[in-house]
Amino acid sequence: MSIVKMKRLRLVGMRDQRESMLRLLQHLGCVEIDEPGECKDDPAWASLTRPDTGALNEARDARSSVENALKTLKKYGPKQKGGLLTPRPVITEGELFDDKAYQTSLADAGQLVALERKISTLYAEQNKLRTQKLALAPWLTLDIPLETASTPEVSVQFGTVAAATDLDALEGALGAVTDLYELMRAGADNELKYLVFLCHRSAEEGCQEVLKEYGFSRAALRGWTGTAAENDRRLDSELAAAARELESTIAQVGAYASKKNALEQCLDRADQEIAREEARCRLLDSASAFFLEGWVPAPDEKKLLEQLGQYTCCWETQDPAPEDYPVVPVKLKNNKFTEPLTTITEMYSLPAYDGVDPNGLMAPFYIFFFGFMFADLGYGLILAGACAFINWKTHPKGGFGQLIRLMIMCGISSAVIGFFTGGFFSDFLVQFTGMLGLAQPVIPFLSVPDGVTGVPGPLLNVMGDPMTVLVFALAVGFVQILVGMAVKFWMLCRRGQVVDAVLDIGTWWVIFVGIALFALGVGNVAGYPVVLIIGCLMLLGQSRTAKGFGKVTAVIGAVYNGVTGYFGDILSYSRLMVMMLAGSVIGQVFNILGAMPGGGLPPAIGIPIFFVIFIIGHAFNIGLNVIGTYVHTSRLQYLEFFKQFYEEGGRPWRPLNIATKYVDIKEEQ
Repeated sequence: MSIVKMKRLRLVGMRDQRESMLRLLQHLGCVEIDEPGECKDDPAWASLTRPDTGALNEARDARSSVENALKTLKKYGPKQKGGLLTPRPVITEGELFDDKAYQTSLADAGQLVALERKISTLYAEQNKLRTQKLALAPWLTLDIPLETASTPEVSVQFGTVAAATDLDALEGALGAVTDLYELMRAGADNELKYLVFLCHRSAEEGCQEVLKEYGFSRAALRGWTGTAAENDRRLDSELAAAARELESTIAQVGAYASKKNALEQCLDRADQEIAREEARCRLLDSASAFFLEGWVPAPDEKKLLEQLGQYTCCWETQDPAPEDYPVVPVKLKNNKFTEPLTTITEMYSLPAYDGVDPNGLMAPFYIFFFGFMFADLGYGLILAGACAFINWKTHPKGGFGQLIRLMIMCGISSAVIGFFTGGFFSDFLVQFTGMLGLAQPVIPFLSVPDGVTGVPGPLLNVMGDPMTVLVFALAVGFVQILVGMAVKFWMLCRRGQVVDAVLDIGTWWVIFVGIALFALGVGNVAGYPVVLIIGCLMLLGQSRTAKGFGKVTAVIGAVYNGVTGYFGDILSYSRLMVMMLAGSVIGQVFNILGAMPGGGLPPAIGIPIFFVIFIIGHAFNIGLNVIGTYVHTSRLQYLEFFKQFYEEGGRPWRPLNIATKYVDIKEEQ
């Protein structure tokens, strides 16, 4: 696979056709509208202006309104059927851009937002009323109005003292001052005791000194009229009215439940409006014309120019210059086999525009490595089947859709490799038949009892011969590294750096071949000088750009980095065997745990016990190994494979298109 060639598009059109043209470009989805480049610094373009942002702000406000409406409906409306596996509605582009339906849904969203504000107000009112009831609770036993105030002859004070205060002692102290007082006890809580103090003005000063000693503090009861009990009943009435109004308002929200799909479609439409208005704000305007600059993939150029012919405009397209490569957007050209790998590449970084698309190179290794580490016929079928069902049911898009499709292929790979390496829920067949006292079934590759001849056994047995599996894993890893080196060799030759390709990479290939021949015992005496000469050539090549003593350090660095680097990279592929072994061992442990209690019981009891432990254990093992295998397979690509050739830093191509979240657009001719 390759990186799609881009062309810079510059276009001047009539301003009265601008909206129509932007809608066409959004429909085609093949143009990324960019900020004007060189022209913005040209004084001749200084008179051009940016379009106003009023429509963009309106579109954003509309989106915010619909989002809030959907949140309100989700929070207060009835729970609706559906979930992650519910397929999205399929509509036409005309239905998505139906202005009448859009305005109707926006009006519904406004009503829901207003209802949500009313609900919030009612909740706040209820909280306020409950707080007032709590404040009145200590005074409910009093039969005097709360607004009772002092007179010229009598001082009246509502107040509190600490809960530990001895009120009898307080009354005794007040009695020692005067008999012209009254201390009325109200309620109490864990912290305070509530009192009403009355006394004649002539004794007020002395009584105040006593109250101060006992920590008497005045209570704020302003705004109340009538007794506490009367106010409490009024508050209960107001709370009941607020509750009824709240219930009625929430019911009104529920009435909009049937419009949820329409609101979601409205939200998708608002997103399209925002995307188009954001693109419009990147244009430059004059009184009667506008200027557009962007990028179009070369394969789409003809289709675009044919459509532009219906407008009064002029345009030009040109290939980007090498100095423009850092800003050229990157679009990967993939087929159905390699497209799912895009999610893996994008997690790392897109390749540079003049780099190499790694998807086609990575796909066979990634799928094989995942299958090798996850190797189990049962696990692979479950993974592939579950992901295929999700893909069929929901047609996921974007990165999640790519991941689901990748896992389908990885699941198939796991099932195939698991079959040929004898993995079916680890050693399920052995443990289950042994528990029942039955003979182990004879299945080529998958289940071959000891002593059986004429039936091929597992091609690789990680439990019985892990060293062979380890050597195979390292050999496969070495092949991937060689592929990466070959890609780098080709990239250097493509750029005219043939000498660099030979000295930096070709010499290592000769050394690898020599080491392999000597390791296999087929090297002869003449082979040693050849490898030695090539090695010296490689070392001298590493120092070709250094000067003075730097040549020596370059040679030393080349030896150290080359030997340790390639050795470490190849050794990293041992994780293929380790993950394969870990999954098999954990699965075997759960099979043994299931067979232990089931073996001594009648089959009617033992088999259900076995399968309960079997299902729980293998579900855990599948979940654990899917995550671990995904991480380690990706790591091998990022750290061992990509380092050989990959040049990252590409900017993703983001065209003005129709991108929806809640609905799928039906393809129309």
